[in-house]
Amino acid sequence: SIRGNPHLLMVGLPGMGKTTALVNITRQMARNGVVPIICSYHEDSDEAAERLWADRIKFIDFNAIGFNPLTVSGNNPFGYMDNAGTLRDIFSAIFPDLGDIQLASIRDAIRDVYQDYGWSNSVVGDIPPFRAFWELLRENPKADPKVLTRLRELDDYGIFEGGEQALSLLDSAAPLVIRLHMTQNETVQRAFGMFILYRLYQDMFGRGVQNDITHAIVFDEAHRASKLKLLGRMAKECRKYGLSMLLASQEIKDFDESLVQAIGTYLILRVGEADSKVMARYMGSSDQVKATGDALKVLPKFESYFFTEGYGAPRRIKLANPLEA
Repeated sequence: SIRGNPHLLMVGLPGMGKTTALVNITRQMARNGVVPIICSYHEDSDEAAERLWADRIKFIDFNAIGFNPLTVSGNNPFGYMDNAGTLRDIFSAIFPDLGDIQLASIRDAIRDVYQDYGWSNSVVGDIPPFRAFWELLRENPKADPKVLTRLRELDDYGIFEGGEQALSLLDSAAPLVIRLHMTQNETVQRAFGMFILYRLYQDMFGRGVQNDITHAIVFDEAHRASKLKLLGRMAKECRKYGLSMLLASQEIKDFDESLVQAIGTYLILRVGEADSKVMARYMGSSDQVKATGDALKVLPKFESYFFTEGYGAPRRIKLANPLEA
């Protein structure tokens, strides 16, 4: 429902049952008319989805990125400036070793190429091809060599060959699995995942406000995108556009605090010492923090604590068998 907070954050050590829980939740959501869009980093996720939906499922494999991230939503002349800032943040998440000045040079190149195509603070121009900013940066004799080296790696994999705006992923009534693991290059995996999220972000504005939740973005291994500011923005905005987010990772520290606070439901499996203290503060009253934290550290496999807005005290639950749920 879009009336409450439809997002879920799941945290747990490896092997505790996060994938099992995600399989169950997506299966039950699909039964209720919510289409899962699964960002898959492992063949295990693909196989689980294939068992559930057989010939209904649609796989999207890495093949460039299939759309143009420079597309601007709406007719606001300042839209190109918004895009330049968001794409800078995406490149920051792809290349966490780049500094502020290096990232600013990427933003400036994106801004400049928009202006070359007629954009200004009072005029809506044409949409540049995605690779145009890369070519502009590459031709700049003062460009930072480290920035060029990082972007050249993406260019080698065709990341900048974004085509015209493809059909919206939100038009699909079939479960989607985006197979990010089809390339073994972790940087390219990260880039592909970031741009898929950005595509979904653009798509949701394109279709407008919805009456119900229609799609669930399922992001296992969410730590790979956890520092992306876009995730927090989506968690705050996407509910009214009919999107739910299911994020799973090994440690709560993988996520920005603003993102954690924007999510209303938590499923906590066994965690380590540091996370047990953090999650205990979210879950219980001050006099129960130590007891709750101790319990989180010794949870058996496939058991968890579940709590959500308006639910009262956290409840200890067992995960169902995916084949029986």
